Amino acid sequence: MSLAGLVATDGARQTGRFVFHVADEKWEWDDDVFAIHGYQPGEVEPTTELVMQHKHELDRELVEQTLQEAIGDGAPFNVYYRILVRGEVRNVVLCGEGQYDGGRTSGKVDRLVGYYLDLTPELEAETAAAADAAVAASAASRDTIEQAKGILMLGYGLDAEAAFAMLKWWSRNRNVKVREVAERLIQVAREGHVSHPGLRRLLDALLDDLTASRAARGNQPD
Repeated sequence: MSLAGLVATDGARQTGRFVFHVADEKWEWDDDVFAIHGYQPGEVEPTTELVMQHKHELDRELVEQTLQEAIGDGAPFNVYYRILVRGEVRNVVLCGEGQYDGGRTSGKVDRLVGYYLDLTPELEAETAAAADAAVAASAASRDTIEQAKGILMLGYGLDAEAAFAMLKWWSRNRNVKVREVAERLIQVAREGHVSHPGLRRLLDALLDDLTASRAARGNQPD
């Protein structure tokens, strides 16, 4: 994965990369992951204890289990959960996969690498106007968006609201209509595998494609 951290149009950082070194339980966060957790870059040391302290108590076991399974088999993983930032709840998606210094035949995952995606701004942006616009959309458009939501729910383990939030995040950062993003997702799913983790890999590649050119332009609007 080659995701670059993005800055949303309102200045809020929403995605960033991490590396977790298994042997010494050392975490590396880029500046955006610090920001997602409410810190200035380098303000704290991202230990496993700190990482877990930020997890909502009802989601902590799920995250721990997901990471342990990834360490065990190195397969691509994702988990949608809540973190606590200065008393406020934020909804994030954590995606990654295992890497092997000695090659996969060594059977030992040396590190987990991946990214955080903070969907909180999109989830909070749901308004009556947005709901009215969705109702007013054509039946074909609604069907396309619902299909895309289903793909994201399967690929990332999201609920319906979070799936739509991810569509809106893509739409806003690429300055394209949600329907266009949905159509592209459906195309990708039809061309590849429709089961996890195959779909997750395809979606990650699409996420790279949708974000890389924007990051290269210094996040200027399309």
